[in-house]
Amino acid sequence: MKILAYSEANLAVALSNKKTTPEIVKLKKHFSYFKKYLESPELNVKTILLEEGYISRDYLHDYASYYALCYEQYEKVCRRVHFFDNEVTEDEFKKIIIQPVEDQAEFWKHYMGFIVVKPLPSKMIGYTVLKTYSNSQNYSDRNFWGLRQYTINLYGNKITLESLAFQEQDSVLAACATMAVWSMLNKAAVDFHTVLKSPSQITNDADNVSPDGSRLFPNNGLSIQQISQAILASGLVSEIKDGDFRPPDRPYKVITVRYLKKIINAYSGIGIPIILVVRVPSGGSHGLHAITVSGFKVNQPLPILPQKNISYMSDNIDRIYAHDDQWGPFARINLSNDYDLETPWTEFDKEHRPTVVTSIVVSLYPKIRISYQDLEVIVVGLDLILTLFFKNHILADLVWDIKIEFSEKYKTTLKNSSLDDTEKVEILAESMPKYIWVATCHIGEHKLFCFTFDATNVNHAMIGLQVISFLPDKLQQTLKQFLIKNRETLQFMFKHMASEKYYEFLINKLK
Repeated sequence: MKILAYSEANLAVALSNKKTTPEIVKLKKHFSYFKKYLESPELNVKTILLEEGYISRDYLHDYASYYALCYEQYEKVCRRVHFFDNEVTEDEFKKIIIQPVEDQAEFWKHYMGFIVVKPLPSKMIGYTVLKTYSNSQNYSDRNFWGLRQYTINLYGNKITLESLAFQEQDSVLAACATMAVWSMLNKAAVDFHTVLKSPSQITNDADNVSPDGSRLFPNNGLSIQQISQAILASGLVSEIKDGDFRPPDRPYKVITVRYLKKIINAYSGIGIPIILVVRVPSGGSHGLHAITVSGFKVNQPLPILPQKNISYMSDNIDRIYAHDDQWGPFARINLSNDYDLETPWTEFDKEHRPTVVTSIVVSLYPKIRISYQDLEVIVVGLDLILTLFFKNHILADLVWDIKIEFSEKYKTTLKNSSLDDTEKVEILAESMPKYIWVATCHIGEHKLFCFTFDATNVNHAMIGLQVISFLPDKLQQTLKQFLIKNRETLQFMFKHMASEKYYEFLINKLK
């Protein structure tokens, strides 16, 4: 045990090892990133604790798979570096850790997390769990939806911290795509009882050979097909979203920022981090790189005038947070224009060139069979119909929030809604599939409707479950009569083979 006052020099010493000097540590991108992160007003680290002789399960797997067989004698134990936002001496800390649990609670509130330092040359940033910036599901704040709770055992004491694990690729057993999958599985393995594996195991699961046909280890990266194979081997399935726009100045398709926002918002409801394949200004094969998104920042929605095209709540997202194994955890990514992203790669590029997304890899439980695109077709039809009705009643645009949810979580949120108790009991008592799509229609912060759909069904069926209306009874009756009267004109607004059934569903579910 050794305690150091936080400083740039002491941080470099803490992250160094026998094969990587503090001077080399300071040259790494990770050092610049961690220094900025740990010194941010929300962490404001004051003390560093060094825990020597730490056994890291992930590194031990990788050590047995590769490093133990090297002629060079690599060590199998690591150092774990802990951070606190208060000042504490070694003597004070020793007194604290032997106190009764109930007397320690106040002290552990100052715990900011840890970084494991592996005994490897240069690529030494191992298993890392750090506190996030402030986390809230309210608007005008950050929503880190891809986190889990970690229990940290330190000298006979248990500390809990909500975060998402991070580590650097070692370029031997794991490249960026492997680390992106590893971070994603850190959350999915808790909620979905899938298998959390070490980086070397994930790379092995991806295929028998690397993308260019050469041996898998040392590893130069995974293709999207190999990423999907590794995810499948862990008990999940993948939905791949490819580029939806071809910029005039680029020879390839990219994901537009609006589409990116819609997908991240839609799948955030089940809490599995989302993998982005990005093209960065430099680094990686042809500039391709993989990162893992676990949160976003949303501006407060305000009423807007009616728009020509459908409006989405996800349009209010202005920043996402991603684990980038070449920089650090929860890297801020600003969504600047139609398809460009401002990432740490952009910030440190000499020409300040942007980053673009080329593909999105969404990991899902196999029972989820209805995709966002399947739902959007139905919601566009609802928007067209309701916009025609409300143009004579409301002088503002309808805004849609489309998310996949756990049905039990959805029911819990309804308990705090403005529905009367009789309607709440009726909805809560209704049997529903485990996974549902929820499409909520808003004006500003006010809900008008909540539509639910079966996420486990087949896409050509009528998958509607419920229509919850927050309209006054009189206006709801007026809407119902409007729908009945204009059936022949409006029922084909749904560009779906079950359009007539969706129209009947809308009418029948209204009071």
